[in-house]
Amino acid sequence: MSQESNRGARRARREKIAPRSLRALRSLVVPVVLLATVTLRADDPVSSSVRYTGEIVRILDRKCAPCHGADGLAMPLTTYREVREWGRAIREEIVEQRMPPWSAARGHARLQNELALTARETATILSWLDGGMPRGDDRDLPRAPEAARDDPPDLHLPLPAQHVPALEEHVVRRVVVDTKLTGLRRVARIAVAPGNRRVLRGALVFIDGEGQDAQWIGAWVPWEPRLQPPASHAFRLAQGARLAVELHYRGGRDAVEDTPAVDLYFVKEESARPTAGAASVGELRVDASSPVRLAAATTVWAIVPSAAAATSSLELAVRRPNGAVEVLLWMPDYRHDWPQTLVLQDGVALPAGTTVTLVAEPRTSAAAVRLSLLPAAGAAGATRSQTRMPAPPRK
Repeated sequence: MSQESNRGARRARREKIAPRSLRALRSLVVPVVLLATVTLRADDPVSSSVRYTGEIVRILDRKCAPCHGADGLAMPLTTYREVREWGRAIREEIVEQRMPPWSAARGHARLQNELALTARETATILSWLDGGMPRGDDRDLPRAPEAARDDPPDLHLPLPAQHVPALEEHVVRRVVVDTKLTGLRRVARIAVAPGNRRVLRGALVFIDGEGQDAQWIGAWVPWEPRLQPPASHAFRLAQGARLAVELHYRGGRDAVEDTPAVDLYFVKEESARPTAGAASVGELRVDASSPVRLAAATTVWAIVPSAAAATSSLELAVRRPNGAVEVLLWMPDYRHDWPQTLVLQDGVALPAGTTVTLVAEPRTSAAAVRLSLLPAAGAAGATRSQTRMPAPPRK
């Protein structure tokens, strides 16, 4: 099946499962799609009050610059000239909702690291593109941000060099590294340092389970170089623990080598709360084939989805003991080539007895989500021991 026909089939499946309200909204976008065929010319009349030096550059800095910088994954969009030259392609990517690469739909659990363009941002960019792309006054440009400064890590773990073939759409590598820890340590933050930002799309870090299910403890994507649990919580690393790192690449024009590393930042014992040692982050894995009932109260602070390439959509829902149902996450256009970690704005508290269900389309897809859990107040820790329920009948 060609890429175009495969894309059409995926779009058809999304239409079948999309809520009626979303299908209605999509119908309103049709006139905008027609505008995407208009050829841009240098002498296009200016009919927009939006200026590049005003709103546009600030939206691009927030949502596009991490991947479209001078040494990023894709063509640079760092100057007015570059953005204008790619105006037609930008319009198409925005209208088709392919960029930014964010699969989670709005209207469900609030996400702290939301990347998708808001309706206002989309309308602003389209108004500018269709209105002649005026530059504006350079005095209105934002100041260049100061270079981020980070403390040196407590433990720096270089990973084996990775050969990334040219023009490969999606290359996944899994490497295991020994921490050589001589005792129990609590990790407050994990960062991945890519060797080549032009090819590394994302990374997931796990505590290697040595035959058991590994626990997720960190992630890296260009727009979010580090993740850390809420204050007073930490991941526990046992003596001699090993880390498994899943690296997602997209090959460029030429074959290259990447030399990534993982940096660990430990909890500073002298500043930790007396109970911080008990506030360890736990994990619950939910497979699409098996709902799970929580044995203890907990709070979900992050969701890490994983599914096969054939998966078109994911829906994660909870049913509380009182019968109330809430959809925490809906990904109508799941993209396996962009590993994403979704951090909840305030966490979602779930009482004991809550049932967690994951539905994937098509139903035959191999899919799962990892829920990173914070223990309930007064609990000794978040348990990974839960009750698995019989899978619902397939339709």
